[in-house]
Amino acid sequence: MSSTILLQSIGFGITTAAVVAIGAMGFTLQLGVTNLLNLSFGNVMTIGAFASLIAEHWHLGLAATIIAAPLAGALVTFVLARTLFALFARRQGGAFDLLMVTLATGLIIQYTIDALAHLQVFQFSFPSGSTLNIGPFVFTVLSLSLVGVAALVLAALLAVLHLTRIGKALRALSVDPKLARACGVPMRRMINLTWIISGALAGLAGLVYVTNSLTVDASAGLDFLVLVIAAAILGGAGSPVGAVVAALVVGIASEVVAAVGGSYYSQAAGLGILALVLVLRPASGVWSGPSRDEVTV
Repeated sequence: MSSTILLQSIGFGITTAAVVAIGAMGFTLQLGVTNLLNLSFGNVMTIGAFASLIAEHWHLGLAATIIAAPLAGALVTFVLARTLFALFARRQGGAFDLLMVTLATGLIIQYTIDALAHLQVFQFSFPSGSTLNIGPFVFTVLSLSLVGVAALVLAALLAVLHLTRIGKALRALSVDPKLARACGVPMRRMINLTWIISGALAGLAGLVYVTNSLTVDASAGLDFLVLVIAAAILGGAGSPVGAVVAALVVGIASEVVAAVGGSYYSQAAGLGILALVLVLRPASGVWSGPSRDEVTV
């Protein structure tokens, strides 16, 4: 591989990292508080992307197109959590049982969208802006905007988690739910808030993904889920900063691999990183904090 191609792939990787980071921050927040590995997260990303596509098709304006994705993601995630996931949790479903429920939910969402869309791939028009040369890297105005959005999301999430009472309650809940409940933390309200925020970030990640790819289909978010999970687990569950740093690693690695072997192998890079994390950190599993067996839904 020539140095020019390598540098270009690193530049593309930074943009990809911004997309992965937004999804990974939502996924790691959800996993850290609930201890539930939600495999339907990628399908919620798809729903967010389609919500924005519909808003664009109806000519509702740029603001509505952007807002539609996180709103749809938050609504769908909250409904799933308070109905389907909560139902199985009340039946004393273990972590593996709920994992299978989220997988089945994701498949139902995907095939439903496929049926409604008649297996079509839709074009998503979003202005990319002019091309900018920053050192050896080449970016568009849109790609730099995506990086900026990821940075704003990280700053907002850190501010909530570390500067507000809600954030302190969420962090306490993620460390020890039983102790947090005994100390008067309103668990139901905090868990609901977690689902809403993580769902909104999933929807936003879906929008950011399709603005970069400019195509939408029923598997759009699911195709990106491997990279999101790899970044979230590599960064440590419940750590937004870790998720962003890991997203940078995953994004650059996937684009470099794609430049060498083709775009098809970018998913293999995410799977490879995920496998290495699970092998090298077997004791930590998916949860990087104190040992937790229960799922808090």
